[in-house]
Amino acid sequence: MPFIQCHIPSGLTKARKSQLVRDIVKVTNESIGSDPKIINVLLIEHAPENMSISGRIHDENAGEPTLVSA
Repeated sequence: MPFIQCHIPSGLTKARKSQLVRDIVKVTNESIGSDPKIINVLLIEHAPENMSISGRIHDENAGEPTLVSA
C-alpha cells in the first residue's frame, strides 16, 4: 500500500488540499496501478518562511524569495 508524504506551505485552502490529494492518488494509481482505496497521502504543512527552493527562502516583507547566504 503506497504511503505518500507531501510537504507543502501552510495556507492552502481545504479545496486546494483536497484537489492535491485527488491528483496524487490519480497519478499514483496510473503510475503503479495501486487501488486508489489503499493509497495513503499525508499532507505536512510548513510555514512558508521555513521552506526553501534552490537556496532561496520566503521573505514575508518583500513577498519574494531571497537568497540564503552560507
